[in-house]
Amino acid sequence: MLEIWAATPTPFTPDGKLALDVVAAQAAHLHAAGVAGTFVGGTTGEFAAMDAAERQSLVEAWQDARPSGLKLGVHVGHTDLAQAQQLAVHAESCGADLIGAVGPYYGDAPTLDALVAHLAEIAAAAPNTPFGFYHIPSMTGSRYRPSEVVAALAAAAPTTGAVKFTDGDLLEFDRTRAAAPGLAAYFGRDELLPAALACGADRVIGTLYNGMAPLAHAVAAAFHRGEPAEAYRLHAPFREVARAANAHGGIGFLKALMNRLGPDTGPARSPYRRPDVAVVDELAAVVRAALEGAGG
Repeated sequence: MLEIWAATPTPFTPDGKLALDVVAAQAAHLHAAGVAGTFVGGTTGEFAAMDAAERQSLVEAWQDARPSGLKLGVHVGHTDLAQAQQLAVHAESCGADLIGAVGPYYGDAPTLDALVAHLAEIAAAAPNTPFGFYHIPSMTGSRYRPSEVVAALAAAAPTTGAVKFTDGDLLEFDRTRAAAPGLAAYFGRDELLPAALACGADRVIGTLYNGMAPLAHAVAAAFHRGEPAEAYRLHAPFREVARAANAHGGIGFLKALMNRLGPDTGPARSPYRRPDVAVVDELAAVVRAALEGAGG
């Protein structure tokens, strides 16, 4: 059984304002697709392009809209520690099931101890909610091994319970999974799902699960039936999407594609640009066919 959480896009109007009325449709769509949780206000959610008040409003909308059984994870990382702490307090007051945070990303923490202390202060602001370290070095530039971060953080912050591992280093993923007792390790590189399953992954958080969760369930089912070749075949659209996103604009492209496969959450904010509609539509057709073939 694979526990799938979707890293959800933030809905915006065409002129870039929050469109919180869309959240209810997002929540219903994910719940119907067999998604276990939503990770709000992360990289996919364009947190760095939002102010704290917008991020809080978004969390409130998700808490109000989520159906019973859909867990709520909230990213609270911020370049300002005090702002991150306030976001953590707010997320806990809204009933979040998990809070997570990236470390400093406009300049890395100078030492491992400094990074752990920074994260521990965020975790302490929400003492009744599990805390997860969000490891995404492609965006933060962090040079620290997440296995070492998590091990030290578990000693410094008693609520440490998770890691979001968005990195292709599967040896380090294996080390990180074992870094703290009872750690929930969420793998975040959707295009490497079969390999992660082979390394023992049983939880994921990713962008593509907004529109492709049934296909991910089919991949996991084939893998656990002892059919790795079939799992890899079923997973092909994920790899195709990842290649296209790398070529056509990253987050902005992925948001446009997920809009074709679920509720329309509008365009991405600057600096992301609207991708080529023809490319998005062509790939959406490929994904829909794969979903139908997998029974999704």
